[in-house]
Amino acid sequence: MSESKKINWLGTWLSFSVLKNLLAYRISGEKNKFWIQVPKTNKATIYNRVDFILDFCKNKNVLHIGCTDFPFTRQKFENKSLLHENLKKVAKKVTGLENNVASIKEYFELTGDQNIFYCDIMKSYPIEIEDEQFDLILLSEVLEHLVNPSEAIEVLKNSFPGGTKVLVTVPNYASVQAMAASLNQKETIHPDHYWYFSPYTLCRLFQEKDFELNELNFGMYYQMKTKINIVMKKFPFNGDCIIAIFSIKK
Repeated sequence: MSESKKINWLGTWLSFSVLKNLLAYRISGEKNKFWIQVPKTNKATIYNRVDFILDFCKNKNVLHIGCTDFPFTRQKFENKSLLHENLKKVAKKVTGLENNVASIKEYFELTGDQNIFYCDIMKSYPIEIEDEQFDLILLSEVLEHLVNPSEAIEVLKNSFPGGTKVLVTVPNYASVQAMAASLNQKETIHPDHYWYFSPYTLCRLFQEKDFELNELNFGMYYQMKTKINIVMKKFPFNGDCIIAIFSIKK
């Protein structure tokens, strides 16, 4: 890490430490207890998002939703950061789903991989995958692009058997990036997004009657093999994204 980056992270740590102490009164006292929510699973940890996904998908039969990463398919394929291609190196089998016909065509031209299907996950899943026994459904950086993510989650629950794992990642409403923008009276967000999420609101979408929450953590949008620095380990709730693992109940 360069000296300037070390200084910037030191500044971030000092700023967060000061803010944490100065603003503690805002969440203290009896009148604020109603508003405070605590994640219901493990003690939250922060990970490199890509490394976490690849590690969890090892030797599994994976259904990868939003697999072409449109509109960055070619760029990520050429710099070897396209998640779907890296998944194929570690998973037992990977099937892709995408709702953009042009990006499916581009992906096929780049890779020759035909195990990818068009799908609108808010309506139904392709008949070609109905008999497939997936160990894991990967729903990474997808829900925030949907006008009504609850519809997609309902269809998902009705389409796959009980016990199927669902690995979800979504942008975190309290990320360092979001905080930095808000303090400067701006917003940092992908122009195609409809939503931010918090641990609580994400779990509200994956309702307890339909899904069991197995694990909840936070992630950083780093390239593969990039280590999490000590500042973000200290403040995991301010990671770039939320990482959750659910199991379908039937």
